[in-house]
Amino acid sequence: MVRIRSLLASLMIAAAPVMAVAPAVAQEAPAPAIEATAAWSRPTIRGARAGVAFLTLHNKGPADRLVGVEADVGKVAQIHMAEVVDGIARMRPLADGVALPAGGTVTLKPEGPHIMLMGLTQPLVVGQRVHLTLRFKAAAPLTVEATVLAPGAEPGMGGGATQGGARGGG
Repeated sequence: MVRIRSLLASLMIAAAPVMAVAPAVAQEAPAPAIEATAAWSRPTIRGARAGVAFLTLHNKGPADRLVGVEADVGKVAQIHMAEVVDGIARMRPLADGVALPAGGTVTLKPEGPHIMLMGLTQPLVVGQRVHLTLRFKAAAPLTVEATVLAPGAEPGMGGGATQGGARGGG
């Protein structure tokens, strides 16, 4: 019996350093350097093959670039720029993505940089969630849910809408 107690005491002493370190290992991963808020999309009409998504990116780290997007509702998602030139609205893909300055905020919005959803597999309807994976030049990918909002309910458009959720992802 004395041998068993001695053996147990030895094991407890040997395990003590591991137990003391375990809480440090169990800490949560640091928050992502880039966060997305106010993610939303517009409903499409029946038969539409393209849609859009918008959001605001907050970069809490060093300068980076949004260089790619994937979406669960279409065949292709691209970063586009909408601009009016000589009274004509034009849209073009941004091959180099969108710059995210260190400590800065960039809003992807109508009549500016935005996410184009092409080859839609179904219409986008109010209340639906569009899952986007944002890819950056340096930061880890970020998974975002954009909510399809009714016309006039868009953030910043006087409708008081809330954002879709965002979380770090891979």
